[in-house]
Amino acid sequence: MEATKVEAICDQADIALRTFFNHFPSKRDVVHQLGIDATAEVTARIAAAHERGQSTRERLSLFFLHSVEVSLQRGPPHPELLAALVAVLFGSADLQAARGAMIGLLEEGIAVGDVAAEHPLETLCDAVIGTFYRIMIDWANQDGYPIREQLENASRFLCDSIEGRSGTA
Repeated sequence: MEATKVEAICDQADIALRTFFNHFPSKRDVVHQLGIDATAEVTARIAAAHERGQSTRERLSLFFLHSVEVSLQRGPPHPELLAALVAVLFGSADLQAARGAMIGLLEEGIAVGDVAAEHPLETLCDAVIGTFYRIMIDWANQDGYPIREQLENASRFLCDSIEGRSGTA
């Protein structure tokens, strides 16, 4: 990523250098905007799964499966870009929005009894979001990483792990 020149970005995007710098004074600003867009997309995927699914298990499956499709369509992110995104976004309101959407999904699951209430909601959320991001990091850093299989397995494991008394997480 450090080797990427602004001129090359402008050529690829077919925009003038001056226009680019009007929107992004520095490379860090570009990375920050990419991070905002990426986390907004994750938040939207969580919200869509929450709306479409009938149970927490179905909602988490929809989120993970949609993430697989989007990821495979785009290909793995460059490891250096992913590291820069994490550094820029750590603790940001954008990441908190994605976390908030997942908390809402899990909170509803607790309310209807398909998610166990024995553990703090924040811990459940961290387990789901952390697992998701860990798989994305591994995919970016390992050639041939089986992202589809890993996300599907993670979804099943997480649902089995958080299942509530109704047995339908």
